[in-house]
Amino acid sequence: MTDQNQNAVADDDELDLGKIIQLVLENWLLFAVSILLALIISYAYVWYSQPVYEMTTTVLVDDQGSDISQNILDEVGVVGKKRNIENEIAILSSRNLVEKAMATLNLNVSYTINLGLRKRDLYNDSPLKLDYLLSEDAPSAFLFTVHLAQDEPTAVLTYELQESNGDWTEYEQHITLEEQFSNPLGHFRLLPTEYFPLFASGDSARSLDYELQYMSNSQLATIYLGMLEVEEAREKASILRLRLKDQVGQRGEDVLDAILGVFIQNNIEKKNQLASNSLKFIEKQLDVITTDLTILESEIKGFKTSHGITDISSEATFFLQQVGSLDATVSEMDVKLSIINYLEVYITSDKDLKNASPSSLGIADPLLNALIVQLNTLSTERQSLLRFTKEDNPLVNALDLQIQETKKSLINNIASIRSGLEASKKELQKQLAGIEKKVKTLPKAEYDLLALQRQYSIKESLYLLLLEKKSENSILLASTVSDNMVIDKARSTEDPIKPKKSFVYLLGLLIGFGIPSFYLVLILIFDNRIKDGDHLKKTSPIPFLGVIPHHNETHYLVVRDMVNTAIAESFRSIRTNLSFLIQKNELALGVSPKVIQLTSAMGSEGKSFCSINLAASLALGGAKTIVVGLDLRKPKLAEYFSLSNKIGASSVLAGMESLENAILSTEIENLDVLVAGPVPPNPSELLMGKGLTEMLENLTQMYDHVVLDTPPIGLVTDSLIISEHAATTIYVVRQNVTNLNSMQYINDLYRSKKIKSISLLFNDVKSSKFGYGYGYGYGQGYYIETVKLTKWQRLKLFLKPS
Repeated sequence: MTDQNQNAVADDDELDLGKIIQLVLENWLLFAVSILLALIISYAYVWYSQPVYEMTTTVLVDDQGSDISQNILDEVGVVGKKRNIENEIAILSSRNLVEKAMATLNLNVSYTINLGLRKRDLYNDSPLKLDYLLSEDAPSAFLFTVHLAQDEPTAVLTYELQESNGDWTEYEQHITLEEQFSNPLGHFRLLPTEYFPLFASGDSARSLDYELQYMSNSQLATIYLGMLEVEEAREKASILRLRLKDQVGQRGEDVLDAILGVFIQNNIEKKNQLASNSLKFIEKQLDVITTDLTILESEIKGFKTSHGITDISSEATFFLQQVGSLDATVSEMDVKLSIINYLEVYITSDKDLKNASPSSLGIADPLLNALIVQLNTLSTERQSLLRFTKEDNPLVNALDLQIQETKKSLINNIASIRSGLEASKKELQKQLAGIEKKVKTLPKAEYDLLALQRQYSIKESLYLLLLEKKSENSILLASTVSDNMVIDKARSTEDPIKPKKSFVYLLGLLIGFGIPSFYLVLILIFDNRIKDGDHLKKTSPIPFLGVIPHHNETHYLVVRDMVNTAIAESFRSIRTNLSFLIQKNELALGVSPKVIQLTSAMGSEGKSFCSINLAASLALGGAKTIVVGLDLRKPKLAEYFSLSNKIGASSVLAGMESLENAILSTEIENLDVLVAGPVPPNPSELLMGKGLTEMLENLTQMYDHVVLDTPPIGLVTDSLIISEHAATTIYVVRQNVTNLNSMQYINDLYRSKKIKSISLLFNDVKSSKFGYGYGYGYGQGYYIETVKLTKWQRLKLFLKPS
């Protein structure tokens, strides 16, 4: 037995794994039902859930600024500062930009069809359209529930309003399609579309119930900002990827396209802002000069008429040409000085130059252009930061310092340019003064006419110059393109990203398999009951007597003459094993070898059942046998044999009745019974007295075997008292009833030898389709011999109906 236990312990891991597999296979129906139920739930979830699609698009962000500015910087050897790509990400995901995109789309009213157990969001294929003119008190979001009539162009509209006390009140309104109706929310019309009354897209059943949800552009921006993701598509590349999730793929594509459209348009407007301001400045100057030219033209005409001059002399004409050339140059200097003064005022007034170059106004100074580009870049970066942070942020403060330094450099550069222009103007004015001396020698009439024509020539040259600059700025505005470019238009996934059918079904399969597995693991961990013969063998070193299989008999006495059932055969095998055990221990024990005690850890383990059937098996073997009920607290023998319990062992032990009168015969030949009798007030005292010894001595003289049905040894001490008179004690263990703690107690008794001879009887063992074991043996060599089945045999047993 010791060697066998050691081998069993060595094979613990293999046996445990085998038991787990066996447990799973034996509970295959539980797994099948669980997996089937999980898959049904998964299908219902996929069917019920609103599908969600993912839309993506990519945009190229030119990180070098405008082409004109960059060319100027390249000429002077100044490296332009790249715009921070993170700023562009922040702009694309800003509320202001998304709200502008929402304003370009007609998404304020969403249409949902109610199909009973599920709802579906409609977009371009909605059978209804809501025209509305909201009242001033209308909330930013509200819901209309519409129930269409079956055969009439009418509907019942339901909505809720929040009262002044904060409670919500539901209102119902009967409306007619295509006719205006009003309520506190505004004026409305419900119009059928070309899809009315068609089915909802993708659904097979027509519905009369719809939900119309109104949301303002601000509410829509909040929703789509939560679903919008902007990220860099690649490292070391100015390409951004935009992701958006929506329940309708086409709607998500439209939203992404609108966001990029507003983003690109904003970029163009930023580039054109100074050009537009310059054009306004030029147009104002042209209006003034046009008026002056008209006045001068009238004065020249009047002067010629009053003095009778039709033409001036050749000398005067020569002087006029020289003076006109110099005056034109001086006028150009005046225009540049005006532009310089305009730029100085524009910069000192804390305005941004918005990505345009002053070269469009005739100032071709590379350093000035470079400083303006730098100032504009810093200002744009500051505006981007202020969308997400406060002005006291250290990053903003650092940018403010750079902006101030750049402005100082600009002012100094403008002062330098102004000084150069004024010096050139003075030199031209000196040349002009010399010519004017010669002009004064002309006759007075010619001199006065020359002066008028000179002023006209100055204004005319200035007018032509401004017309040229206006044309240049108009061309610049018309030809401006965005620095950003859409690479891939928005495209939706063909299959929804949520719910993912394959993932949901796989998860359902895992859960369906995992729940019963977890349940079985809990059983293996926390269920400390004896599971099978192998488990019992590893739990206890006590010799194994045999196995009583599970049965479905309706009566207690299953061992009879001419009966060859499996359970009857098992008791016969135990009878054989028991005879060897008694013969081996007969010389070592100082008690009668005829006395056999049966006990267990607690009630309901089949101790009394095993007692009467073991006794019946001994009697059928030809030995005169009596079974004695010594479980005085809970007597069962009288019930099992359908006998009276008025007289029994308690009566004999108490001296109230003779042994001969208490013994009753049974229907089985050679088998008598001594029931327990009335329950005494002092069972332990009766068993400890001399009466028990005398009674057993008398019984051993009268019978070949005396089988004692004793109380549970784990609950009371009566069985320990009785064991002193028994040649052997049979400890009954019931499958899935007896726990490990009770086995520990009986093991301690066995090791301490408080019981002279003990063996285990495994009761109510259910057969397994994957291997069945039973015990037999003799002496100290009792062991479990398990019938090992091949895989093919196990498969046939598994498929065979129970």
